[in-house]
Amino acid sequence: MQNAVFYSLVAMCSLFAASTWCLSRPHLLSSSAAFVASGLWVLMNGPLEGRVLYSVTPNHGLTEADLLSGVGVCIAAWGFWTTRNRRRRRSQRPASYRRHPDRSRAMPTPVFPAESDVETGPIRRKAG
Repeated sequence: MQNAVFYSLVAMCSLFAASTWCLSRPHLLSSSAAFVASGLWVLMNGPLEGRVLYSVTPNHGLTEADLLSGVGVCIAAWGFWTTRNRRRRRSQRPASYRRHPDRSRAMPTPVFPAESDVETGPIRRKAG
């Protein structure tokens, strides 16, 4: 029983850390971590629950601490949504945007028109 408060604090800190990570860099792993930490917080928040806001039965109800897991789930859902939209936008880009036509990573070389005024000799700089 004396370790229960410690484990509750660890679960709460992991919820805060995972939610912060998901808000700062939303991707699949950070969103999953926020979702799992929210689930752990619901299971381990016993000693830190606070007041009962809504009673379902005489022994069970919605407490102040349960609201934190709801916020964590909302943050995780936002992270999943953002990741999905980013992947969708990336897949809708034209093929020429993603890679070079010859499928190499080389930068394209400049193409000059046939009748161009560009000098083909060495680059000359103005003195002065």
